[in-house]
Amino acid sequence: MQVVSKVIRLDLNYASEVSHLYQKRTCYIAPYKTELAEHFARRLLAYLSFFEFSPQLSKTEGAGKTPDLYVSDATDHIKLWCNVDLLSEKHMQRASHQADQVVLFLDETDQKKIKSQYKQHFSNVLFHTLSHQQLLDFCSMLKGHMQLDLWREDDKLLITDGEQTFELALAVPPELEFRH
Repeated sequence: MQVVSKVIRLDLNYASEVSHLYQKRTCYIAPYKTELAEHFARRLLAYLSFFEFSPQLSKTEGAGKTPDLYVSDATDHIKLWCNVDLLSEKHMQRASHQADQVVLFLDETDQKKIKSQYKQHFSNVLFHTLSHQQLLDFCSMLKGHMQLDLWREDDKLLITDGEQTFELALAVPPELEFRH
């Protein structure tokens, strides 16, 4: 299923038990031209997972040349490179060299295909696997104007739209962990 809206308005209420951060923010997120709902859902879930670290979403589909989402420091060094698709060996090597940490948000099928291959060659790669059912559940929450409440605990993010609740396990790289 393709995403129908050209721009999604996302009103977020974010609360974190870990960092004691409470924030309200309105974001506008544009799906890629021919992006499928499952792909957009993975990008949005990646964004929500790293919300507290001020991630930037790519404006255009880069097919591995640019990250779908990234976190950089004040000198524009990429601390986190995140993609929601499998990357070719060449693009994986590029991501691994340019960023401190690479995270791939994959569905179960893609993750099984590639995990062992990437683990052998790239030490700074983390995998976040989403089941087909998780993607379907989150896709049912997608609307042109989304109002979400997020609650971050140590290793999970609870997401609700007032009708449905979605739980997402977090895979936060050590470099981005909160320092107390």
